[in-house]
Amino acid sequence: MSVAKKKKKECCGCNACAEICPKHCIHMEENDKGFLYPKIDHSVCVECGACERVCPFDTTNITLHSPLKAFAAWNKNKEEHLTSSSGGAAYVFSSYVLNKGGVVYGCTADGIEIRHIRVKEQSELYRLQGSKYVQSDVRGLYKKVKEDLKTEMPVLFIGTPCQVAGLRSYIRRIPENLYLIDLICHGVPSQKMLKEHAARILGCRAVEHLSFRKGQIFRIELKSQGGTVYSYKSHKDLYYKAFLNGISYRESCYQCPFARQERVGDITIGDFWGLQDMASLPLNKEGGLSVLLPISEKGQMLLNAIKPRMNIYERSIGEAVSGNEQLVHPSKETLHVKFFRVLYSILSFDKAVALCLIDYKFKTLLKIIGRKIFK
Repeated sequence: MSVAKKKKKECCGCNACAEICPKHCIHMEENDKGFLYPKIDHSVCVECGACERVCPFDTTNITLHSPLKAFAAWNKNKEEHLTSSSGGAAYVFSSYVLNKGGVVYGCTADGIEIRHIRVKEQSELYRLQGSKYVQSDVRGLYKKVKEDLKTEMPVLFIGTPCQVAGLRSYIRRIPENLYLIDLICHGVPSQKMLKEHAARILGCRAVEHLSFRKGQIFRIELKSQGGTVYSYKSHKDLYYKAFLNGISYRESCYQCPFARQERVGDITIGDFWGLQDMASLPLNKEGGLSVLLPISEKGQMLLNAIKPRMNIYERSIGEAVSGNEQLVHPSKETLHVKFFRVLYSILSFDKAVALCLIDYKFKTLLKIIGRKIFK
């Protein structure tokens, strides 16, 4: 089946098909929800099948492996820890690779444009810090990774499991100098949704700075070039509400073959939710805690190399998995998801979210009234 004829739930938008095409007849086109899907110029296509063979959503193209061990960890450098998401593990891994003369590919927020970039210098590494709860644009990146690998320098790629799977399938034979870190991902909204939300808040003012989170604090912050700052905690912001309730994700996210214990990268990282005895760890309360799951021997070697810079405590794999639903199954495609999808076809993003989640607001109000009555 041609990648262009696949159902939306079978395409993660990783762009591997467009980059592998020998005739360059595939380009990614945005749909009405803002998600990118491949479109084929059939007048140029020679039906070679390269796009089908590279698609990571075809599970025959990708091999997954179970974690070797599980660790709870956080950066020993307090400043780096508090300016990172979770425990700052991605920053430490990236810094290590850069110090070895390598390059790092990761996600950045350039204003409100969320995209993957190539980082060569330590001074630029700050651009990759922080969570970005939106699908990153990786178009053109896989080819650059392949070019860097030919120089035999260490290359680290950090992304969602489908992005890592897309790169792995594109590269085919993975060389020793390529390190792959996949993130524990709940699902991704589109950049169109984020831009609509920001435009409603800031009007025509350009977004200079975007932040979703610092450590354990989930707060969306938008700063315009004029200095205007919008800052709301997750429970008050509509974009965040849609994300946390899992209603604004790409259709494929609800069918994700990578939302399981078996993983696609060399190391899996994310938040260590569900830690059973956090009080036993000497962790500052405002700092986040990373879960590290080495998947391959190469991943374990990379983890061993950064131990001097991180506080690392071994935990059971079962404990790590039990605290993260995305290590068990994908986000569920509920009636709220389908309702939002219909509403967003005719209403603005914020209005669609507000209407879709109105029953949650009503239930919360009833709980508050109930508590006051029983008092």
